[in-house]
Amino acid sequence: MTGAAEYPFKDTEPLRCPAEFIRRQDEEPVGRVRLASGEDAWLVTRYADIRGLLGDPRFRPWVPGTGSADGGGLLFTMSGPAHARLRRIAAKALTPRRIELLRPRLETLAAESAAKLISQGQPADVLNGFAIPFALASLSELLGVPQSVRDELRSWTDSIVAVFTAPSYEEMAEAAQKLGGYLAELVETKRNAPGDDLLTGLIEARDDSGDSLRPDEITQLAFAIVIAGYVPPSNALAQAVLRLAVEPALPRDPAGIPALVEELLRQDQSSATDQGRVAVEDAEIGGVPIRAGEFVLAPLRAGNHDRRRFPEPELVDPARTPGHLTFGHGPHHCLGAALARTELQAGLTALLAAAPRLRLAVPFEELAWRRMFLTLRGPVDVPVTW
Repeated sequence: MTGAAEYPFKDTEPLRCPAEFIRRQDEEPVGRVRLASGEDAWLVTRYADIRGLLGDPRFRPWVPGTGSADGGGLLFTMSGPAHARLRRIAAKALTPRRIELLRPRLETLAAESAAKLISQGQPADVLNGFAIPFALASLSELLGVPQSVRDELRSWTDSIVAVFTAPSYEEMAEAAQKLGGYLAELVETKRNAPGDDLLTGLIEARDDSGDSLRPDEITQLAFAIVIAGYVPPSNALAQAVLRLAVEPALPRDPAGIPALVEELLRQDQSSATDQGRVAVEDAEIGGVPIRAGEFVLAPLRAGNHDRRRFPEPELVDPARTPGHLTFGHGPHHCLGAALARTELQAGLTALLAAAPRLRLAVPFEELAWRRMFLTLRGPVDVPVTW
C-alpha cells in the first residue's frame, strides 16, 4: 500500500487528542494507515462508527502487532458462543454489587498507598510510588495472591506487557507461561480452600442454567484480569492525577469524584488501547467498503473526542452526559469496568485527602514519555509536590 499515513501519528501533545483524529473525523472518518508494526489497517475515528464496529458480528478481535489475525487465543481475542459463555458466567462474579462490597478494602489499600507516598517526602512520583503499587495490591487482594508472590507477579506482568514497547515474543511467552502456571496453581488452591476473594467468586459462579467455568477457563480469565487490571488502571490513575496537577481549577471535593473520574476517563490518552478488528466477511463502516480479511483499528480516545457526541470535547466537564468508550462497547466491553472505576475513585479520593494541594513538581514540558501498546504514550513518571 502506498500513500497511507504512518500510525501512531507524530508530534502529538500527550494530554490532548491528536489533531489528526479531529481532521479525519471531518474529512476522512474511515481511512488507511500503516502501523509501526508494518501492518496496514483502516482507521476509524468517529464515535458512532467506532461504537457500531465494536458491536458488529462481522468483525472479530485482532491484536495489532501479532502479524496475523490470530491473537493467540486470549480472552481479548475470543469471539462467538464460546466467548459469550465465558463472559456470561464470569459476569456473575464481577457484578457491580460484588465490586461495591470490595470498596472498603480498596479504600483502605488506597489510603495506605497514599500515606506511604507522602512519607517518602517531596517530590514524589505518583506513577511508580502510588498508582502502580496500588493497582498491584488491589489485584493481589482481589485474586487472593499471597504477599510472598507479589514481586514475581509484577515481574511476569511487566515482561508480558513489555512486548508492546520492545517486542520480544520469546520473553513474553516465557513470562506468560510462568504467570499462567502460577494462576493455575492458585485456582486449584482456591478450589480446595475457598476464600472471600474474586478468584473464589469465579470458581463458584454459575449462570442461570447452572453452568460453571472449568479450571482452565478460570485460569484464562484470571490471566486476563491481571493483564487488564495492572497497566491500564495504573496509567489511568497517574494520568488523572497529572490532569489535576496541571489544571488546579478542576473540582477536588470527595462528593464529585465519581463524576470527575468519568470525565477524566474520557479525556485519558494512554490507558484505553486501540481496539483492533478483522473483517470475517465483506462489510462497510461509515459507507466505506471493508473486504473480508482486512484489519480495522478503532482508537477509543478518538471517539471520546468526537464533537458530534461530546460538544467541546477538550473541556473537562464533570457534568457532561456520560457515554465514553474508554471501556469499549459490545461483546468485549471491559468486564472489569466496575472494578476500574472503584479503584480510580478510591485512589483519587485517598491521594487528594492526603495531599489536597497536590501539584506538578516540574514544568510539564520536562516530563518524559514512553510508547505503550504500539500506539499510546504514557508518562515515565509523574513527580508531584504538595
